[in-house]
Amino acid sequence: MNAERPHPTRWYLISIMLVACLEFFQNGLLNFASSQVMGGVGAAPEEFSYAAMAYASAAILVLLQHEWLSRRLGMRRYIRLSIIVFGIGALTCGFANSPGQLILGRALQGLGGAAFFTAARVEVNALSDQAKMLGLLCFGYALMLGSACGPLLGAELISRQDWRWIFFAVLPALALAWPATRLLSQQAEPAHPQTQGSRAFLFMIIGVLALQWLIQQLPYDFFARPEWLLAILALALLAGWGWQYHRRRHPLHRQALFQLRYLAGLGFYSCCYLLVSANSYILPVMAQQALGFDLPTTGRLLSVSFVAGILFSTLYAFLLLKRRARGVRTMMAAACGLLLLYGVLMSGLNQNAPASLIVTILICNGGFMSLFIMAVAQATFSHIGQPDFARAYQTKNIVRQLSLSMGVAASTVFLQARNALHYQRLSEGFSQLNPAFNSALDQLQQALPELSAKQRIAVLVGQLMQQSQLLSCLDFFRLECIMALGLIVIVLWQQRLG
Repeated sequence: MNAERPHPTRWYLISIMLVACLEFFQNGLLNFASSQVMGGVGAAPEEFSYAAMAYASAAILVLLQHEWLSRRLGMRRYIRLSIIVFGIGALTCGFANSPGQLILGRALQGLGGAAFFTAARVEVNALSDQAKMLGLLCFGYALMLGSACGPLLGAELISRQDWRWIFFAVLPALALAWPATRLLSQQAEPAHPQTQGSRAFLFMIIGVLALQWLIQQLPYDFFARPEWLLAILALALLAGWGWQYHRRRHPLHRQALFQLRYLAGLGFYSCCYLLVSANSYILPVMAQQALGFDLPTTGRLLSVSFVAGILFSTLYAFLLLKRRARGVRTMMAAACGLLLLYGVLMSGLNQNAPASLIVTILICNGGFMSLFIMAVAQATFSHIGQPDFARAYQTKNIVRQLSLSMGVAASTVFLQARNALHYQRLSEGFSQLNPAFNSALDQLQQALPELSAKQRIAVLVGQLMQQSQLLSCLDFFRLECIMALGLIVIVLWQQRLG
């Protein structure tokens, strides 16, 4: 749809970066301060998960219509409309006084924010071959910078202001992005003659909502009401079948999107985003609850991976420009090796681990994220032409939203189950018949004689909970090692097959 830009200006690249980083900046703020936002609106964890479900569902529904909207409105008008909706959603969340208002605000943000990532990437793809590498590098910088600034600024806002500024802070970024959109393409076109009809879209609405409900309910109903989850899964599958049946009668797919290389790339993307979202959930829990770091330190720690990702992506781009980079699958295997190293080192931490050691380990995580995603993107989209690219990338972003939701839900279930197991095992020794327990009480009495017997026991209970939380997080990183080994095997197997 976009005409090729042979020589993009500096301001054009900056405009792409401003648009691309908006969603990642807001979500980085919210992911870091989720517990403060929950307390501010009086939301239980399950109610807060509905806000995440509303965001992801709204974003997926807009992504399904991204090509149609960008053609009918033109990219510039489409992004400006999205900025307005996203800003209204941020204000709704910022002024929310109940969980319902927060859910409404996040749904509006999902409707607006879905366009930013895909639209910026489509604009980059319209660049000439000589300028595309620079555009991709700027695009990646924007995503990493937005993600890194989220926890950094979030820690300062929570420390100095209150939780409402988690949403108000994105408004200046929206104001900066608005004038930058004038450099985006404006040409509108008629809708594609094969655009899906209302019946197919209805099937997808049902399927998306059912699947998102299933994903968000996993942490709460996985053990209590499995029959309801199976029913919702069946509903999602039936809705998906109905959509596919309608597509066969009214074909709209293109052959390029059903090639094995593209489908394999979607699978790798899904694994990567699932791991990224799971780490984004686990790391704050581990840093604050298990290792005892304060809020500003936790924010700085969470930003390390994304800053390291910028450095690794710059190195990879330099190697590509100098034609010194190894094959794509070799780079993917190297990235998975960094993931394996990250998991091994994180699983060996203890409660006395210094922040400097964790910073060093998180660099490996940043290397995995940037190198793996860049290599997968190179392998997935290199054979897809400009006419098919928008459809291919919107499909990839639908997979991204589903994987992000699934990663948080799965890590929540995992952490709850392992925490319950470790707490039960550790509490078995929590008895006056245990010499180690009595020794710990005596040490507390000597160190803190002003505490009563009940207060000393309460201190030990807190330490027990902290220890069980740490062991649960370490189990997660051991599981991540297994996943890294599995990815390495798959990548090397693909390389052998050619």
